[in-house]
Parts: sequence; structure tokens; C-alpha cells
Amino acid sequence: MAFHLSSCGGIPFLFFGFAGKATRRDCKMGNARKNISTDRNASNGRDAKATKSVGKILKELGSVFFRTLATMFFVMVITGCIVACVMTVYIVGFLDDESDLDLNSLEMNYTSILYVQDKSTGEYVELNRLHGEENRIWVDYENIPQHLIDAAIAGEDKRFKEHQGVDWSRTLYATVTHFLKGGTQGGSTITQQLIKNITGEKDFSVERKIKEIFRALSLEKSNSKEQIIEAYLNSIHLGWNTDGVQAAANLYFGKDVSQLSIAESAALIAITQNPSKRELFNHEENNRERREWILGQMFEQGYITQTEYNQAMAEKIRVVTYDNSSDTAKKATLSYFEDYVLEEVIQDLMDKYGYTYETAESKVLKGGYRIYTTMDKDIQDYLDVAFADQDAENSIFPTVRGYNLKTFSYVDEQPDAAMVIMEPNGKLVGIAGGRGEKEGDRILNLAADGVRQPGSSIKPLSVYGPAMDFDMIYWSKIFDDNPVEKADENTQFTNDWPINHYGSYMGDVTVDYAIRRSTNTVAVRVLQLLTPQVSYDFMVNQLHFTTLVGSGANNDVDRAPLGLGALTKGVTVMEMTAAYQIFDNGGLYYEPYSYSVVYDSEGNVILEQNPTPQRVISEDSAEVMNKLLQRVVTGEQGTGGTAKFGSMPVAGKTGTTSNDVDQWFMGMTPYYVGGVWFGYSDDSNIQIRYSSYPPPIIWKRVMQHIHEGLEVKNFPTSGKVVEMTYCVESGEIATSACPETATGWYKESNIPGTCVQHLGSVESEEGEVMDSTGGGHGVEEEENEE
Repeated sequence: MAFHLSSCGGIPFLFFGFAGKATRRDCKMGNARKNISTDRNASNGRDAKATKSVGKILKELGSVFFRTLATMFFVMVITGCIVACVMTVYIVGFLDDESDLDLNSLEMNYTSILYVQDKSTGEYVELNRLHGEENRIWVDYENIPQHLIDAAIAGEDKRFKEHQGVDWSRTLYATVTHFLKGGTQGGSTITQQLIKNITGEKDFSVERKIKEIFRALSLEKSNSKEQIIEAYLNSIHLGWNTDGVQAAANLYFGKDVSQLSIAESAALIAITQNPSKRELFNHEENNRERREWILGQMFEQGYITQTEYNQAMAEKIRVVTYDNSSDTAKKATLSYFEDYVLEEVIQDLMDKYGYTYETAESKVLKGGYRIYTTMDKDIQDYLDVAFADQDAENSIFPTVRGYNLKTFSYVDEQPDAAMVIMEPNGKLVGIAGGRGEKEGDRILNLAADGVRQPGSSIKPLSVYGPAMDFDMIYWSKIFDDNPVEKADENTQFTNDWPINHYGSYMGDVTVDYAIRRSTNTVAVRVLQLLTPQVSYDFMVNQLHFTTLVGSGANNDVDRAPLGLGALTKGVTVMEMTAAYQIFDNGGLYYEPYSYSVVYDSEGNVILEQNPTPQRVISEDSAEVMNKLLQRVVTGEQGTGGTAKFGSMPVAGKTGTTSNDVDQWFMGMTPYYVGGVWFGYSDDSNIQIRYSSYPPPIIWKRVMQHIHEGLEVKNFPTSGKVVEMTYCVESGEIATSACPETATGWYKESNIPGTCVQHLGSVESEEGEVMDSTGGGHGVEEEENEE
């Protein structure tokens, strides 16, 4: 077969045929017509011959035409086969390893849940939910009500139970509609919609549609209908950043999915095709139209009876308001405690599994974790309200004045504040990370992240505690309350150093006095005995402070930072509170923790707390320190006297930095350890001026509330501490000749000798009377000597 371009009488022809043969014949035909028109006198024989030749030519032309059609058809078949082969190779190429979707290893974003223990029942209840872009709670097939499954099938894919992943008639109709009218919906089965939800591929293209079809066919082969409908109902988007029917049931109806009615089930399925226009908070009317159509389909397809249909149509859907939906559904602002839990879990995931921060955060927000917190909800709820400080009449905060030391002017703004409360075993129960209404999630938490100067509140930790444990001091040991460094223009000390907050020096004072009145000079003298390096090591290695600076031009291994709290950076309320627990539990340090266990979405333990105490000081050292700190609250001129409430024993220590910029109270009861910081977080140059020192008052008002109903009990004792009378002048055990005495508590291993300044008798613990040299004589023996 060939194409030929020929010329007869100057007229070109394009035709199919065999080379040369048809050309000559066509030329004869042209010449014959010419002869007939010019020679009208031809004989009848020539006319008959010409007529016969025309018929033969027409017959041959017909044969050529049919041969041409056959040839064209053959070419089309071959071309179709080639195209089919190319398409097959193409499809196989881009479907390689993509058509096989495993629902058993399906990775979606799941909402994580925080739990808190209900003190009345001991059971853990849902506290709040954490999620990223998608709020989803997976629900298993057996917990999904049948009428919800039926609503999905009736409304979205009525032949779901019959087809093998693709409804070919709907696919053909949707394809034709797309090319003729530009439509893009109507052809996808539930299986295909699931694939879109999993892959996120929703653009309309031939390539994606072919890929989707093959995936749907593959998915149906490898999974049951139950698995597919389960995955589908857990993946559909239902408005308001909510995915899956469980989260949507909580969001819109404040209930578990298993409790949904037929009408409520139809309402959720009605959202799927256009969530922004059919969600239930703002578009209930649009939802109703689609809902009623779905109910009609459920009835027509035999999923519900006439009675059920009538009841569902008559049911008035009751949607909870968004602000008051169930606590487990709304995206409520997290408390400072919940913020802290989130960050602690992220950090622990990084430490245990080597995740980056971003990966660990994604696991927490999108991994469907179940996090069991240590929060005491009653305590946290009270802290949230009290520190929001929206009720002026019942405020826990004393009104103070702020004075800017740079501009020499008063400021109207009240100081900020933070508080941490834990049991004396590291278990956190309440956190207040700031004062005022909390404005968002995961904002600055002053309790955990605010680094502030501790002032004198550091002294029991950095000075007196370790010195007591090394037997360098005891209750009544005498120290000189006079400047450690005298003013000298030839040295760095242009004034006497250190000065005391009470503005004078008292001469010889006991350790009890120095702690009770927060005497700076004695703290420095004891620190010199201990040495700053030992103090620093104790703070970092035993008490686990992370913000102290150990080297460099400005470091904390010195008298002012460790003796007076003038640290290079500062400390956090969290670390201070954790450290003070050693005086409440017999000398043990527990790392603070805000959760007990974390499970993944499959119920596997991901993280678990196993609090292991570290012996920091001995039991008897801790007991004596506890009694000294009780004197800060109950003793004469104690700086923490306003922290006392009721009959509950209270121990604690105040702390104030230079110019009253930062103020602290670290307090303890037999039940809890609590730390309060009070100051201006955004400007360290604002001095707090007050009539009554605020931190112990704040501490008292909180603790008084959370101790309501608790039985009064005493701090733990070691059995190795004795109460004895000492001479106020010498600090030694008093004799009958001592003019002024007082009572103190002593470790059995570190009892001072009897007073040598006032010779006389002394009564032993067993009731014996001894002379001041230590010789013991019973009463009867004294009478015999006389």
C-alpha cells in the first residue's frame, strides 16, 4: 500500500492504490470523457464499449475503498495494542509498591489523652486532650454502633458490600460527567475515599484516579469490609479540626460514639462531603437537609424500619455549645501543670529513644498516647483560679507597690508570681506558672522555666544542710554576727560586708537565731567552714540544680552566690521545691515528676516512672534542719511567721534579693512541699514595697485551702535526735549555773559538751545529775556524800 500523487490533464489526485496501475486507468477515463464531449458522431459500438469500461472502473474503485477501510481498521488495532502496552507499563511503573496499603500498619495522627486520678474512687479519668492538626481518637469496629456504619454505607456507598473496591458504573458516570460538565464528585466508593484520607491525594487527575482504582482493588483483596469501614470512620474529616467519629461525637454531642442515636449518626455522616458547610455548630440547617436524605436512604435500603425512620426524622439534634462541650472534646487552654507534663514527656522521649525535639513533640501530639498524670485536680483547680487573680475581694495576693529603681517612680502593675506544690517524694500535684489569666497553651511557665535570684532561701540548701550533715554546726553553736569583711578603701569592700536585712549586727548568736532571722554574716562564716566548692558540688550533684555556673569569670563558686543567693543566673521554683523535700522526708532527694506512666495507642508502655530516692543528708541531719526551719515560722522574730495556719506543723525559709526585687518562701507541711516566688518577671529593676512580706502570706492562703479536711500530723522523726537545754551564752549544754537557757534539738552523734563558762550540775536524759565536768552522780550518792 502506498500514497500516490499523480496528474491527469493538469489536475493532481491523491489516492490509495497500487503503483502505476490506477494512474493509467484514471488517465484513460479522463481522455474518454474528453472524446465523448468533442466527438458526438461516435458509433454505437464505441458507446457500448465506453459504458462497459465505466462500470468496471467503478467496481474497482469500490474494491479500493473497502480495502482502504480495512487497512485503517488494522492500523487502529495495532495502534491500540501499542497504546495499551505503553499504558500498562506506565501504570505498573507508578503503582510499584504503592497499591499495597496495609491497614494494620496504618499511620494516622491520633489525639493523645491526659488522665488524672479521681481521689474519691481511685480511678483515672480523662483530663484533657492533646493533638496537632488533627483531633482523632481511634475507635474499634466493635465499639461503633451499627446504625452509624449503616448510615455511612447508605449515604456514601450503597453497593459497598457488593463491589470489590470500585463501583464501575459510578466511576464511568463520574468520568463522563467530568469531561462533559466538569464535575469532580460522585464516583468514589468508601474504599476509595479511605485511600484519599490515608494518602491525602485528592486532586482530580487521570494518573491519580488510576492509581486510586488499583489501590482500592488491592485494599479490598487484603482487608475485610469490617477493617475498611473501621478505618474509614476513623479517618473522615468532620469539621473543627476533628477527624474520626469518636472525636466528633465528643465535640458535637459531648458523648462517646457508642451512645449516638440514629439521627446523630446520620448527622455526622452528613458532614463528610462538605465539612465547612455542614458542621453542626454554624450550619445545622445545611446538615439537616443532608441528614434527612441519609435517613431516607437508610430506610429505602432496609437499614432502619419505618418506626425508626419516623423517630429519627422527628428527633431534635441537641448540639452542645463549643465553649461548653465535654471537657474531653473542646480545645481548652491547658493548665500550667499540663504544659509541664507535655514538656516532661517530650524530654523523656528524647532521653530514652534519642528523638529530636520535633519528633518527640509529634509523638506526643499525634501518637495517640495515654498519659497518666500525678496532678491533684482539686489543688490544680484552686491554683488556676487563685493565680488567675480575677476576684479582687478573695485574692490571695497582698496589694503592694512597685518602685522603678531607674526612673525613681512608682508603677501600677502588680508583681507576677509562681508556685510549685509536690508531695515529699517528688510527685508533683500542682503548678502555677504565672499570675493572671492564662492566655494560651505552652507559654512561658515561670514555675519551671523562670530563672530568678533565690536570696536567703538558698541558705538551708547550700550552707546549713550540708554543714549539719558534716557535724560542722549544731542547733546552739555560736557564731559571730559581725561583718566578715570590714570596709577598707584598699580592698573591694567599700562597706562592711555582708550587711543584714535588719540593718545591724548582734554579736554572738546561735545557728537557731541565724536561720530564724536570716542572718547573712553567719551564713557566710559557715560557708567558709564548708568551703564554696563543697557547697557548689552539693548543690549540683546532690540536689541537681542545673542553672548554677561552675567556671568562668562570673561563676557561683564563691561566698556571695552560695552564702547569700546572689547567683550568676538564678534558680527555678521547680528545682528549689524539689530540693527542699530533703527536709520533709528524712534527707532523700526525688527527681520531681508529673506523670506516672505513658502508653502508646496500642497499649504498650512507652515511659514509666520508677522514683528512686537519693540519700543526700542523714535522717537525723534532716530532722534537726526541719526543726530549725519550723522555728522560722513559729519562733520569735522568725521571718516566716505569717505562713502559720491552724495546728498543722509548718517549716520554711524566706528569701529576698537586694532591693527586694525577688521574694521567696519555701515551705513544708507533713503532707506537701511548696515554693512561692513573687516579683516582676519582665523588669528586675522594680523594687517591691510592702507592709507585710507577701510570699509567706500567699503560701499560707494556698496551703490552708488544700489542707482543709486533712488530719493534723507531725513531720517524720528519725529516733536519733534528742531535745536538750543549752546555755544561751555559750551554746553548750546548760548547767544549773547558766543564767539563761533555751531548748534545742541535737543529733545524738553531735551533742555539744556541757557549759564551761558556768560550772554546775546538769541533768542527763536518764534523770541523773552530773557536774559540769561530765561526771555523773545519782541523787542518793550526793546525799551519802553530804
